[in-house]
Amino acid sequence: MYAIEFETDIQDGVVNIPDEYKAFANRHARVVILLEDDPESSDLRAFSEHSAGLVDEWSSADEDAVWK
Repeated sequence: MYAIEFETDIQDGVVNIPDEYKAFANRHARVVILLEDDPESSDLRAFSEHSAGLVDEWSSADEDAVWK
């Protein structure tokens, strides 16, 4: 697995990938979105309170063993 990190704005549900990472176009990727804490947004907090471990597709021991 290869990981990159960059900051961008989400506009109309679209995340723009910086030009230096365009080589990753048309590939499958796992996306993690980290947002600055916003105590006014209970909807966003509700999303983050769910465990990714409950999603079957994310339960690969090979990929996720390092996080346990």
